[in-house]
Amino acid sequence: MTDQTLEHAVLSALCLEPSINTARILVTVHDGVVTLTGEVGAHSQKLAAKYKAACVRGIKSVVDELEVTAHEKPSRGFDDIAASVLNALYWDCAVPPDRVSAKCERGWVTLSGEVDRAYQKSSAEADVRNVRGVVGVTNEITVASSAKTEASRRDEAMLLAGAIGPIAEERKRAEGRRASLS
Repeated sequence: MTDQTLEHAVLSALCLEPSINTARILVTVHDGVVTLTGEVGAHSQKLAAKYKAACVRGIKSVVDELEVTAHEKPSRGFDDIAASVLNALYWDCAVPPDRVSAKCERGWVTLSGEVDRAYQKSSAEADVRNVRGVVGVTNEITVASSAKTEASRRDEAMLLAGAIGPIAEERKRAEGRRASLS
């Protein structure tokens, strides 16, 4: 396929995706490499445009130069966006409560905190990216080292064993008494 044919195919793919506003997106193709430039209104539009362009047959790679900007004044206030971000994190059972915090400045959200697993970090980021009005996300959540996590699990097991030990011994004595009565 020629570059011009690929360019039209990418534009068609972008126009057919309802979540993408193509009004300010410029598509150029050179040797099968598509470059997306311009502005989109949300980070989710940027990701969707990059994905749609990469899915076109004949495209070798995608150079993403799209910028996320709010074209018009947001219909929601930044306080509403921050509240929606906190609400999204609260309702995701993969994100541990009280271990992840979010700061929202003019639609840009910065996540921080520490979680035990990598999927918890990525789940929190995905939740925030889906909130309407979020322009971008900086994910500064750290994942606890596996050695630290294993040590804490071992400590919990020892505490649990310490609590169960006397119970198990009492059961053995009770069974012994029952056996002697029989």
